Amino acid sequence: MRAGVLAGIAGFATFLLIHQLWIVPIWFIAPAGALVAAVGGAAAGAAYAVLLPHLPRRPWTAFAMMVGIGAVLLPAIIIAELRGPIYEMDAGGGGRFLVPGPEALTDVVVGLLASATIAGAGLGWLIGRNRRAVATAALAAFAFAVGPGHNIPLLGGTPVVAKEIAILAVVVGVASVVLVEGHARLLRRWPASDRSVGGGS
Repeated sequence: MRAGVLAGIAGFATFLLIHQLWIVPIWFIAPAGALVAAVGGAAAGAAYAVLLPHLPRRPWTAFAMMVGIGAVLLPAIIIAELRGPIYEMDAGGGGRFLVPGPEALTDVVVGLLASATIAGAGLGWLIGRNRRAVATAALAAFAFAVGPGHNIPLLGGTPVVAKEIAILAVVVGVASVVLVEGHARLLRRWPASDRSVGGGS
């Protein structure tokens, strides 16, 4: 899970940097965001360790991870686009909800979290064909939704969707490369006895 934690932190740092340069500084979320990123990265690392035997060899592994993450978030993106905007963001990075609170909550829970988790479970089954693959992939997909995909339901149907997807692609790309390469380096460093208990995942 170590590589997963590193990947989560790297993706989150990339998100903060892009937000600083392209939108507004939001460094105040760094402490809480780093914790969420580390936990989500650990979940991603666990799923990666289970699915790795079924993934393409490096250097294509990171690309396969990017495609997989995109696949589990795609239903949420489609739902958000079909539903239309629920949040209006102002120039300073703040904003207001355009729908009642319960409706917005449903959009997040069902449209994002549930759809990503179900898609992750399905992808885990297609790749790993066992319950462990399904469970770990579903948990990782939930983590992707909470982490990199958290703005999907809020910004769907708005003019900033293209910017959102571009940021999401860069963050996922960085995290995928760090996960794959970090995992490979840890496997070379740790003894075989430690690998069996997740030392390099």
